[in-house]
Amino acid sequence: MLSNILPNRFSHSLDFLNVDKLSEIRLRVNSHTVINYGGRFYLGENGLANDKNDALIINEKELSDIIFKACECSIYAHNEELKQGYITLNNGVRIGICGEVVLDKDTVKTIKNFSSVNIRIPHLVKNCSLNVLPYLHNEFGAMNTLIIAPPGAGKTTFLRDFATLLSDKFIAKNILIVDERNEICANSNGKPTLYVGEFVDVYSGCSKHFGITNGIRTMSPDVIFLDEIVNERDVLALKSVVGAGVKFVATTHSKDLEDLHSKFAFREVLKEKIFDRFVVLSERKGAGTIEGVWDSHENCLYCGS
Repeated sequence: MLSNILPNRFSHSLDFLNVDKLSEIRLRVNSHTVINYGGRFYLGENGLANDKNDALIINEKELSDIIFKACECSIYAHNEELKQGYITLNNGVRIGICGEVVLDKDTVKTIKNFSSVNIRIPHLVKNCSLNVLPYLHNEFGAMNTLIIAPPGAGKTTFLRDFATLLSDKFIAKNILIVDERNEICANSNGKPTLYVGEFVDVYSGCSKHFGITNGIRTMSPDVIFLDEIVNERDVLALKSVVGAGVKFVATTHSKDLEDLHSKFAFREVLKEKIFDRFVVLSERKGAGTIEGVWDSHENCLYCGS
């Protein structure tokens, strides 16, 4: 999966690992390689290494080559993604990128002189949302749901599985996924490479505003799925879904409900109670640990163990 972009010595090391357990690879120029493999480990010549002195160290040229290959040998063709700080591969692997940001006044033109990357590997975890499914829909279908978790705690994996269950259990007739960063479905040539259900339509690589506006007008969805609500513009997109009489399921980065209340972008909509359900995830027992489900009044309906 990663052999086409990684240096040979890194690909060789990954051959010793079970890729189903690998969720993240962090590479920093002239520093020790760290991976998330059901926990934090160093990556050594023959797989896991507990001592950082045994970890592989990447150099500047190798790191630049990874990004060049991820861009299919054309940085220019992928610059729109790159200047947002990431590249998404056709298999849904997302590469976060740090380096020197080039500005033209207040506009980001590109990123160059790359210093580190964070490679995130998506996984299908079948039925990971099944235990809380009864709390997230009623006789009218899906409920407006916000999935809350810190980075790397399984929000997108949960979102993907929830869409699949709503589709394949016939809870929602028509589901639209607005896959802005192409992480949910990992579309290749317009078609999902990660299974998200039979009755699902997908917009990939577009803004939330475009996907919602055009999707509601042309695809008549019962529920719209969106990943990573991060600012006021994204929150306004959610409100437009509600205004059109369509349900939504979305994710956001927060530790818990208390943390969510501290975020300026969410203050008004929390008062308006547009969210019927909140699902909080953590890494307490591994990524995707369900801490609980709360209703619009923030009463706990389901408490994780």
